[in-house]
Amino acid sequence: MGTRRTLRIFLAFLFAVAVIAPVSGQRWKLRRYETGFGLGATQIFGDIGGTIDQNNWFGLKDIKFNETNIAVPLYIRYKIDPFYSIKLNGVVGFGDGSDENSRNDRGRYYKVLISEISLQGEYYFITEERRFKSAAMFNRRGMLNNYMSFNAYGFLGIGGVYTYARDVYIPDQLAVDDIRTHNFGAVIPFGLGLKYILDDKWLLGAELGYRFPFTDYVEGYKQTLNSKHNDVYYFLTFSVGYRLETTRKGIPGFLDREYMRARILPKDRVFQPKTKRQAID
Repeated sequence: MGTRRTLRIFLAFLFAVAVIAPVSGQRWKLRRYETGFGLGATQIFGDIGGTIDQNNWFGLKDIKFNETNIAVPLYIRYKIDPFYSIKLNGVVGFGDGSDENSRNDRGRYYKVLISEISLQGEYYFITEERRFKSAAMFNRRGMLNNYMSFNAYGFLGIGGVYTYARDVYIPDQLAVDDIRTHNFGAVIPFGLGLKYILDDKWLLGAELGYRFPFTDYVEGYKQTLNSKHNDVYYFLTFSVGYRLETTRKGIPGFLDREYMRARILPKDRVFQPKTKRQAID
């Protein structure tokens, strides 16, 4: 009996790997669309405030916690395959800064609103699909568990940023053309992201993104004499994501009429062919 039981368990394991595993490996196709929102922080490095140190570690030496402000992200993601995704990403952030307690104490300060939208490509170097290397492929119920709890990715994109400088004070300002209340420019976002998978539908995310804008007026001011580089800014965001069901047509379920009709139509109204006896009655 012991030998037969062992053989059955072994055959069941081979069946799971050979049959169930390839099917479950395609589970990502059932929820290719994802949307989410969250909350985060903004840090701006411009011509006002900061340090004159040339070796500034991409502005990291200029971080001031009292000048760290709120950022609100919103995104829509589409999974191309287990390794690649594209994401339409929007962020609204607030920023302020001054020369106080810096090496350039000139009495200047600013407040600004940042609105950014971008299209980003993502590469997952830690994918969501589990690699079958141990018995951990089964969960507590004995069912195949093909999802990692964590996955990580890098991203790179292109977009546009609009800034509204609500309050810029330059006491020694002579050329007023160097102040722009409204400004728009292209921006390149790149950085790293991390996901924690809660279940098939819900997940938590975190991203740290460096922004390189093609403008030196992010905070509304450009210093003509000593400014050799454009302003930069960072977003650190935390989000909650929800994955939408994807139909056989490759679109979200709520956009597929046939899919929604089948979901909404009560079971007792589903057409059932009559038997000969029912037809006679």
